[in-house]
Parts: sequence; C-alpha cells; structure tokens
Amino acid sequence: METFKSFDDVELAYWDMGEGDPILLLHGFTANSKINWEMSGIPENLVKSGRRVIMFDARGHGESEKPHHSYSYWNRAMAKDLISIVEYLGLYEYDVLGYSMGAKVAIEATLMSEGMRSLVLAGLHIYEKDWTLTDSERKARVKNMLDDNPKEKDPYREFAVKTGGDRKAFAARLEGNIYPEFIHADLMKLHLPILIINGSREYAAAEAAAFFPNGRGVSLRASHITLLRNKNFSNEVISFLDGLD
Repeated sequence: METFKSFDDVELAYWDMGEGDPILLLHGFTANSKINWEMSGIPENLVKSGRRVIMFDARGHGESEKPHHSYSYWNRAMAKDLISIVEYLGLYEYDVLGYSMGAKVAIEATLMSEGMRSLVLAGLHIYEKDWTLTDSERKARVKNMLDDNPKEKDPYREFAVKTGGDRKAFAARLEGNIYPEFIHADLMKLHLPILIINGSREYAAAEAAAFFPNGRGVSLRASHITLLRNKNFSNEVISFLDGLD
C-alpha cells in the first residue's frame, strides 16, 4: 500500500500492481478495495491478463483519510480524486472499472477530464429522475447512518457496522454529495467504449447501456451484492479490454 495527497490534501491509499495498459478500479459505497476487489480476485485476474492494476480507497473509506465534514465530499470530490491519482502517477491513457458508487464516480470523472480509453461500469442503476435523493431522503439516510438504533434497516448502514466502517465519514458523504452529479443528457456526451455489467436481479444492463452512444450491456447471474463474485465477471472485463486492443 502507498499513499498520496489528493487535490485538497486528503490522503488516499492506493495499490499499484502489474505491468501493461493501466486500469483503475473504483469500489462501492461503504466498501473498500479489499472488500470489493481483492476478495473477488478481479485484480489478480487482470494482472494475469497483462495489465497494470491501480486500485485506491475512496475518501472516507478503507485505508484512506476519512473527513467528517460534508464539504469534503462536495462538487464531485471523489471524481477529482481519480483525476488526481492519474496525474500523480503520470498516466496518459487508461481504462476505468467502477462498481456501484465507483461506476458513478467514473462517469463524473470522464465528464470532467480526458485520458479515459474506456469504462467498465458494474452495478450501475440509471434512475428515471436525474437525482437519486431528495433533500428529505438525504437527511433521513444521514440520520439512519449515524443512529445506533435506527427504526429502519438500511443495507449500507448494516454493511458499515459489519465491516467496521467509519459511519461519520459515510454520513458526511451522504450529506455533502449530490448522487450522482450528472443528468441523463450528460451520458450522451460520453462517446468512448462503455461496457455495463449488471446482475440479473438488478437494473437491466441493456437498459443502462442504451443511455450511452457506444454502450454495451452484459447481464450476469447475480444480485447487486454478489455481482463481483460471479466467476465470469473478470472474463467479461478482459474480453472487452482485449477487443479494444
């Protein structure tokens, strides 16, 4: 594990392994690189396929610094973290694999910067409305994340408790981030090759892919939670990347 200072001096932990074309891995909300990537074996498979794999823990998660102030998550901060590590490592052309929250962060970063050769977006749900949460819904989720005895069960809060995540940091992100920070029209601006991999028991991959000019959808037998552990996940990613080469 190594660390670097992002655009606003928040310290982020990252892992850099293998050689070849670089691909950056972005994990989901309340998880981290170990939970989503290392435990699924995906980085190892990508390295074996001849690629350089770079994964990092998002701010507020895993081994990275965990700000408890909502302003630390404003204005696409996580997308800026991706751009920051790309600049720090001197990457010129690279692919991005994002899961759930990481998929949305990847979209935001692509709207802000150049250099992405392709995107693999896993567990991506395109909502009918442009914004996922209303103000009242956001406040309710923040309260639920912080409450030691919440009235309603929230899967992210339960996962945070189970894995020992920093619930104050997660609450700050929920309060400070408009999720996602793009609208449907923005997706049509992304002309790079995009692969959507979703579980068969969540949002249809083909429907999500249709929002992008050059998108393709693949459905694997899985739920949102089990998607990364599907044995065919790595094969689909590698086949897509090999097709670009």
